[in-house]
Amino acid sequence: MKSILKSALVLLLWEAVPLRAGTTVTNVAAGYYHSLFLKSDGSLWGTGGNFEGQLGDGTFNNTNRLEQIVSSGVTAIAGGLYHTLFMKTDGSLWGMGLDNYGQLGDGMSGYNYHTNRPEQINRLFPAVLSPPLPDSSTVCF
Repeated sequence: MKSILKSALVLLLWEAVPLRAGTTVTNVAAGYYHSLFLKSDGSLWGTGGNFEGQLGDGTFNNTNRLEQIVSSGVTAIAGGLYHTLFMKTDGSLWGMGLDNYGQLGDGMSGYNYHTNRPEQINRLFPAVLSPPLPDSSTVCF
């Protein structure tokens, strides 16, 4: 049932439902208890569970309202179990949330290690971006 509801949400938002005049949702990602929305202006928004800081709003408070995480420059988003990853237009990689197995890629890990603010991951190496694919997506490796 949960996957059906998640699929319905993605389909509804994929139709570029306006959140505010002049901008639309261009991409959606979901973690275990949190949802992420990338808007046409490059801003990143989130809602839902935030027990490990995965919303990146500086708190560990859950929310049922959309909160802006990053104001501009975001090009790709991904939601993990209790973490969030995103890429910015300059190719930098960012993450927040639980990092118990090193999933944020910042060289840290441990049962109680987490960050509730976006943290740049690739300080030691630049991201390599593929040319745009036919569906206008980009692959980072």
